[in-house]
Amino acid sequence: MNDILFLTGIKKIIKSFDNYLIDLWGVIHNGIECNYDAIKVLENLKKNKKKIILISNAPRPHYVVQKFLKKINLKSSLYDFLVTSGDVTKNYIKRKYHNKNFYHLGPRRDEDLYVNLKIKKTSINKADFVLCTGLTNQKKINNYFLLLKKIKLRYLNLLCANPDIIVHKGDRSEYCAGFLAKKFEDFGGNSKYFGKPYKNLYEYCFQKFLEKFKKKINLEKTLVIGDNLNTDILGANNINVKSLFVLGGIHKDQFYKENIVSVLKKINKKIRINFFQKQLIW
Repeated sequence: MNDILFLTGIKKIIKSFDNYLIDLWGVIHNGIECNYDAIKVLENLKKNKKKIILISNAPRPHYVVQKFLKKINLKSSLYDFLVTSGDVTKNYIKRKYHNKNFYHLGPRRDEDLYVNLKIKKTSINKADFVLCTGLTNQKKINNYFLLLKKIKLRYLNLLCANPDIIVHKGDRSEYCAGFLAKKFEDFGGNSKYFGKPYKNLYEYCFQKFLEKFKKKINLEKTLVIGDNLNTDILGANNINVKSLFVLGGIHKDQFYKENIVSVLKKINKKIRINFFQKQLIW
C-alpha cells in the first residue's frame, strides 16, 4: 500500500497538474443533483485555466448525458468536453459490427446509444452480438440470469457499455451493466467492456483532447479524480497517471466503519492512490 496524502483542499496541488479527468456520478453529482463543493472546484479550476474533461461510465452518448447535466444545472462552460463509455462503445460497433444484428439487453432509455448506427435490433435467436446497457427491472435479478444462460448457449459476445457493478442514485443502490457482464462470464460467456478502468476509454479521450487542443495530453501533468476504486482509480493506474480518491461516493458505507487503509487492502491490495478527500472540495 502506497503512502496517501489527505487533502483539505485540491487547491494545494493544482500547480502540479494542467489536465483533470473527473468522474461525474459520485463526484460531481449523485444521480439527482450536483454537489455544491464539486461545482466550486470546477469553477476555480477554470479560473486557473486548467483543462477539464468529464468522464463517465454512462451507457449513452455524451450529448444525451449533457442534456441531463444541464437539467441539474451543471453549466457546459465548466468543462472542456465530456466522454462516456457509450461514446467508446458506439465507436467500436461502427468499426466491428457494421450491418450486423444485435440484441439489446437494457432499458429503453439507452436506445440513443445505437441511433444512426448501421445495425439492426432483433431477438436473441437472430442476433450476431448482445449490447448490454443495464437492467430494466432491479428486482427480478433471477430473470436476467436465465436470459444470460440463453445467450451463452448461442455463443454470442456481450458488449458491456457500462463496466460499473453498482451505482448510488440518491440513497438507493442500483445494479449496472457491469454486474450482468460479470455474471455472463461466470456462466462461461465472453464479455467485452467499454469504459473505466479499461484503456479504450482513455485512448478515446486522448484522441478527443488532441483534436480539440491540437496537442497531445501530457500525462505527467494529468490528474484523475473519482470515487470508485475499481474503475476510476484503477483506470488511473492503468494509464500511469496520478489520482485523487473521493471517499464519499460509491464506497462511502465502507469508510464509515473502517479506516481507509484497511478498506483498500480488502478491495484491492495493489491499487495505487496519490491523494484523497472525503468530498471533492477546493
